[in-house]
Amino acid sequence: MTSAILVVSDAAPGICEASGSLPWKEADAVGIEGHSLWRPCPENCPIRMHLPGESCEFTCVNGSLGSCTDMAMNVADVAKGICRSCEISGCQVCSPEDRCNECAVGFYLSKDGKACHSKYAFFAPCVYAILGVFLLTMASWYLWLRKQPIVNLRVLKRAVIRRHHMNLRDHTTQQHPWYPLSTNLCRARADGHIVGGRALLMFFSFQAFVISWTVFAACSWLMCAWVSKAPLLSEGKVSGVKEDIFSICNATLNELGGERQSTKVGKLAYTLALYFFTTLATFFYAVSQSRRRVRLDTDEATMKDFAVMLKGFPCETGSQVEQQRLSFVRKTTGCHPIGVSICWAYNAKEVTELIARETWLWGKVRDSCGDVRQANMPLQHNERRCGLMRSFFLFLTHLIAPPTQPEDADLGKARRHEERAVSAAANAQSTSFMYVVFRSETERDHAKRVFSCESEIPLYRGLAVQYEREGSGSEPENVLWQNFSNDAQGMRYRALTSVCAIAGAILLWGLLFYFPFAMYEAWSYSALGEPTDFTSETTFSMLVVAGNQILYLLCEKASQFIGFRFASQQLTAYIGLYTMALLSNLAIDLAILFYTTRIAMENVGLDVTRAAFLLGNDEMICFPVRARMGARLMSYNFPACFLLPFLCEALFTVIVPYHIYKKVVGTQPISQRAADAFLLPPLFEMGRYADVVLNMTQATISLCFSAGYVLPTLVGMFIGHTLVYAWDHYRVLRHVRKFRFTSFRTEKAAQRMLALPGASLLASAMLQLFQVGAVTPSTEAVAAIVMIGAAIAHIALHLLVLQYVVPWVGATEHTAATQTYEQVAKMNPGNWFNMNPIHCLRSRYVHQHDPPCIFYQIGKEHLLEPNAKLGLFYSAPEWKNEAPSTYLELARLARRSLARGTLVADSGMLPQGARDEELQREQICAVPEEAVEDGSMAEAHRTGPQGQSAGSKAVEKPRKSVVTFASDEHDADQD
Repeated sequence: MTSAILVVSDAAPGICEASGSLPWKEADAVGIEGHSLWRPCPENCPIRMHLPGESCEFTCVNGSLGSCTDMAMNVADVAKGICRSCEISGCQVCSPEDRCNECAVGFYLSKDGKACHSKYAFFAPCVYAILGVFLLTMASWYLWLRKQPIVNLRVLKRAVIRRHHMNLRDHTTQQHPWYPLSTNLCRARADGHIVGGRALLMFFSFQAFVISWTVFAACSWLMCAWVSKAPLLSEGKVSGVKEDIFSICNATLNELGGERQSTKVGKLAYTLALYFFTTLATFFYAVSQSRRRVRLDTDEATMKDFAVMLKGFPCETGSQVEQQRLSFVRKTTGCHPIGVSICWAYNAKEVTELIARETWLWGKVRDSCGDVRQANMPLQHNERRCGLMRSFFLFLTHLIAPPTQPEDADLGKARRHEERAVSAAANAQSTSFMYVVFRSETERDHAKRVFSCESEIPLYRGLAVQYEREGSGSEPENVLWQNFSNDAQGMRYRALTSVCAIAGAILLWGLLFYFPFAMYEAWSYSALGEPTDFTSETTFSMLVVAGNQILYLLCEKASQFIGFRFASQQLTAYIGLYTMALLSNLAIDLAILFYTTRIAMENVGLDVTRAAFLLGNDEMICFPVRARMGARLMSYNFPACFLLPFLCEALFTVIVPYHIYKKVVGTQPISQRAADAFLLPPLFEMGRYADVVLNMTQATISLCFSAGYVLPTLVGMFIGHTLVYAWDHYRVLRHVRKFRFTSFRTEKAAQRMLALPGASLLASAMLQLFQVGAVTPSTEAVAAIVMIGAAIAHIALHLLVLQYVVPWVGATEHTAATQTYEQVAKMNPGNWFNMNPIHCLRSRYVHQHDPPCIFYQIGKEHLLEPNAKLGLFYSAPEWKNEAPSTYLELARLARRSLARGTLVADSGMLPQGARDEELQREQICAVPEEAVEDGSMAEAHRTGPQGQSAGSKAVEKPRKSVVTFASDEHDADQD
C-alpha cells in the first residue's frame, strides 16, 4: 500500500509535499490523487500522523483503529484530526482505544485502566502540610507576641537609640543628624563630604552604570527592531509555549517565514554592536572612575591622608616600644609625627573580651544614665500558670531572645579585670608593621619618599624599614588589627582551603538538592510531557534563591577565615569567591534548564542534539528549542534572579528581624547589654557587585536564544535593579552599621568582573555566526571550542587593558589636602589610635595616660575624651536622637520632586499608628524608675565609681547620648 506523505516545508506556511497515492478509496472523489508538489495541503486529510524520527514531517492516515502506527502517538483523534498520545497523565504505553496499558515509572495503573496514579502522591501534601503548619505556628506566635504587654520599655528604647547611633550619621555637624533620604550617594556633597567614603560612592556609581547600560540595551533593541523591520520583538514567543508536536511545528512554520534570515542578521548585528559598546563603555567607565578617585581624594581629607604604614621592625615588647619607634621616625624624616600606632600580635578573643568590659566600665562612670536597673518584670510570675500553647510560644521566644539576666553592676570584678588587662597590654608583642600619623599630608608624603628610597634604606636596630604601600590606602575603620600576626603562607593556605570548601559546598548542594530536582524534572517531563504543576518552577526559583543566600554566608565566612589585614582585601576576596560560586551555580542552572528542555522536546517527537542547537543545521528542531529555552531562561531571570533574592534579603534579613527583635526585647525581661547586642544593625557588604555583574551576564545570555524574550529580560532587569538601587540607598542611610570605605580595591575587582558580560556577548555572537552560516564549524566540539576560546580571549584582553592601559590613560595629578590632622580628627570619632585595641589598653594600664585613649565603638562616641598629646581631638556633641519617619521623608521627597504634585507630607495624613509614633518621640534617659512607665524623662547627674560627682575636665561637656554598652564579643570585634 502506498501513502501520501505530507511534508511541512519551510518554503511557506501550510505547504505540503505529496508523493504516491492516498491510502483510502475516496481519494479520487476528494481530488487529491496526483497532487502536484508544493501546493497547499488538502483540508480534508482525515488524520495527520507525525513520522517517528523526523522533525516536522507528517503523513495522512484514514483514522481507523490502529492506523496511527507511531507507538508514542497511536491514538487517532478524529475531532482534532491528529494522532496523539494518551491523554491519561503518567501513561507510558497507550492502546489505540485511548486506554492505558502500562504506566510510567513512579505510577501505577488503576483497575479500570483509565488512570495512572502517582506512587508519590502523598509527598506533595505532606510537604505542604508541614510548610502550612510551620507558617501557621509562626503567624500564631507573632500574633501572641504582639499581644504581650511591654514590660521592658526603658531597655527597649535605649537599645533602639543605641542602634540609631550606630547607623550611618552625619558627623560633620554638631548634632550628628541622619542623612536625608534625598542624599545623592553617587556624588560628593557641595562641601566635599562623601557619605560612607569613596568606595560607597563608587559602589552606587557602578549600579547606576549597569542600570544605564540596561536602558541603552533595551532602547537599542527597540531601535534595531524598528530599523530592520524584522520580528525581533515576537520571534519564538508562540513556539516557546506550545506543548505538542503539531502546534509546535505549525507555530514554527509560521514564524520561519521569509523574514527569518533578516531576523538572524538583525540579531547578529545588534549583538556585535552591543558587544563593542559594552567593551568601550566599561573601559571609559574605568578611566573616569580612576580619575574621579584622585579628584575625590583631593577634595576631602580623611584619616588615611595623614598616616603611612611602615614594615620591617623587629618583634618587641615592653613599655618603651612606642617612644623608641617614634624617636626613630623623627630622626629619619626630620618631622614631628603626632604618634605611632603599632600593629600588635595578641589573643584576639581575650583582648576582645577585655575591651568589651573596659568600655562598659568606662561607660559606668561616664554615661549620663549611670547604672541601669531592670524594671519590674510581671511576665515571669505568669509563666508557671500558662497553658500548653503559651508554654510553646514562650519556648520559641526564648530560643531567639538573649539570655534573661540582670544588668552586670558588680564593680567588684574590676580588680581582676585590671590585672588581666595589664598582663595583656604589657605582654603584647609587636609585629613588623606600624602606622605613623603626621600632622599634614605634606609631611606624610615626605615620610613616604624617605622610606621608599631604595638607595638609602633607613635601618632600625640593623633591620631595613620600608614603606608598605598595601596598608597605606586604608582608613583606620578598615584595619583588621587582630590579623597582623598572620603570616603570608598561612593566609595562602587558608585561601586555598576556603576555595575548596566553597567548591565542596556547591558540589554538596548540587548533589543533595539540584540533582534530585533535575531527576524529578526529567521524570516529570518523561512521564507527563511537562512539569507536574506550578510548584515545580516555584521550587526551582526557591532553590536558586536559597542557593545564593547560602553561598553569600559561606563566602562571607570564608573571606573572614582567610585572615586578611584590611577590610578592603576581605571584601575583594568575598566578591571574588561569591562571583566564582555564582558562576558555578549559573552553569548548573543553565545545564538543568537545557537538559529538561531537551527532554520535553524529545518527549513530543523532536530529536534534539547539541549539534543541532550549536550548528543550527536543522531549523525545524533548533528553532523551537531556542524558543523554549528563551522562555524558560526569561522566567529564570525574572523574577527568580533579578528580583526575588533582593526582596527576600530586604524582608528576612533586615525588616522582619528588626520588627520581631523589638517585640521580643520589649516583652521579655532582657538586660540592657543583651538588648543592645540583640538590636545591633547589620554590617554593610559589597557583595552586590557580584549580583549585578552576574545578572548583567545572564541578560546577555538571552541573546543565544529566541529574540522575542530579549526585551522582556532587559525590562525585568531594569525593574529589578532599579528596586535594588532604591533598597540599597535606603538600607545604607537607615539600617546598616556605620562604616567608611575608601579603598579602590573593590571597585577595581568589579571593573575586572565586567569582562564577563562582554565575554558572554562575544560567545553569543559566535553562535549566531554559526546559525547564519557565516562560520561553519565541522563538529559541535569545534563550535564549543571556538565559543569558549572567544570568551577567554576577551577576558584576557579586558584584564590586560585594565592593568596597563587604563592607569596610563586615567592618570591625573594629585594635590595634597590643605586640612590638618587636628581638623579632620575633630570631626571623625575613629582614628589610628582609638581603633587599635592594644594601643588603648597600653594607654591606660601601661602608660597611664589621663584621660586615656578609649577604644572607639560605633554608637558610643560620647565616651571618647579629647587628649591632644595622644592625637585625640574628638569631643562628642549632643546627638539628635529623634529618628526620622520614613513615611514623612518619602512624602516630603515626593512633594519636592513633583513640585506642584498632589502628595501631602503633612503628619495629619499619616496613618494612626505612624502619627502616634511621631508624637511619642522623646528623650528617655530618666533616673526615677517610676518615670519610666509613663514615658517621662529627666536628665541624670553623672556620678563617679565612689558616688562622687564626675565634674572633672574629662566629663564636663553635656552628654545626652543615653545608650549603654553591649558586651557581646561580636560587637566589639566588628566595630
